[in-house]
Amino acid sequence: QLYRRLSEVLGLNDETMVLSVFIGKIITNLKYWGRCEPITSKTLQLLNDLSIGYPSGKSSQILGKREDEHFSFLGINNQSNLTDMRCRTTFYTALGRLLMVDLG
Repeated sequence: QLYRRLSEVLGLNDETMVLSVFIGKIITNLKYWGRCEPITSKTLQLLNDLSIGYPSGKSSQILGKREDEHFSFLGINNQSNLTDMRCRTTFYTALGRLLMVDLG
């Protein structure tokens, strides 16, 4: 239903293009708001939901193209905290799920 509404509002007819909008927003949020726990948590929950509900590996292909990006919560340093660990867990869970979709 969300895909349908977003495609109507943005005039996107291709499901891959709609998914690209979601992934672009996820990447932007994680890159620039990585230290803002409420935004990071909700963004990672969206990524997690997409990894469950999207049956093909297209989302992992899009994410894979951005592997050079650095998300602050992925770094391990003196400022890492429990929230960062939770975010890393959610992030890697979603990516792992996407990889499993690709492997079949």
